[in-house]
Amino acid sequence: MKNPIRTMKSALLAVLMLAGFSCASTPDEIELLNKSFTLYEHALRWQNYDIVIGFHKNEQATLTEAKRKQLKKYRVTGYNVVYTKVEPDNKSATEIIEIKYYNDEYAVVRDLTVTNNWEYDSEKFRWQLTNLLPDFK
Repeated sequence: MKNPIRTMKSALLAVLMLAGFSCASTPDEIELLNKSFTLYEHALRWQNYDIVIGFHKNEQATLTEAKRKQLKKYRVTGYNVVYTKVEPDNKSATEIIEIKYYNDEYAVVRDLTVTNNWEYDSEKFRWQLTNLLPDFK
């Protein structure tokens, strides 16, 4: 006859191992958020607006040729993170950034402060912005 305590320990060990494996297989939201911050900054600096728009949850279908042409006039020369706050549930975050940019046609450097509101999509395992694109003028 099997020892009931040994059987229970084995079952508990199996459950803990499965739980550990399932936790290890889900992406870390904070790590993904940091990667999203970096990728978004780089895409904005290098004028890769397909990637920039991809982060904006409500603007993904709005990148027309006319808007793309207008956005290409602006060059980001500075990107400074002023404030970052991640909510305790790791499903939303706020990032305040200061952007320095200029318009190729006028060569005047301007400053813009943007509050980015990030939201984690658990089904797609990615962070998205709920605010609109920065308002370059």
